[in-house]
Amino acid sequence: MPRKRKRRSASKRRRRTVAGHIIPIWELPDRQLTPEQRLLRRKSLEVISLVRRERVSPRKAARQVGVDLQTVITNTNAFRKVHGRWVVKKYDRIQRVLVIYERGRTIIVEVTHSRTGSVVGEYHNAVKEFLDTGKSLFLKKFRNRRFKDIHGKFHRFETRPQAILKIKMKEPRSEFFEIYRR
Repeated sequence: MPRKRKRRSASKRRRRTVAGHIIPIWELPDRQLTPEQRLLRRKSLEVISLVRRERVSPRKAARQVGVDLQTVITNTNAFRKVHGRWVVKKYDRIQRVLVIYERGRTIIVEVTHSRTGSVVGEYHNAVKEFLDTGKSLFLKKFRNRRFKDIHGKFHRFETRPQAILKIKMKEPRSEFFEIYRR
């Protein structure tokens, strides 16, 4: 007896295919995504972040961000069902584009793991603490620490205080126009 084929939804038909297999959005590198898919990935990551950080229900977080929960689930692979409820996984393998300081300059890297993204976030918090207090001991934790990007290249965090200050001096500052006369 012939098996019935399930009809694919429009969103699944639009995804990229390789050798007849559909590649989910969460597996594709950032440069291969359309602007709509990038926006979807960014919103999905925001939902995951809200669920992990603030312990909000996945449905409430998706509503807060303005995206359908089922869309987030199918495009991230970051949720699993436990006792009939959707629960976020502790870690995910969604690719992220992040900014770091390395060798005296700002660079953009793409990483494949949420753990790496968390380490980069901790690094930026340490840099902010250093800039606020002037104490370089916040950066000490990241000395000789490295991580791998999606291309297999290793990166090290910039921990030299003078280099970080120089990078920050080069960054553009937002202009504040004074509208009142003194």
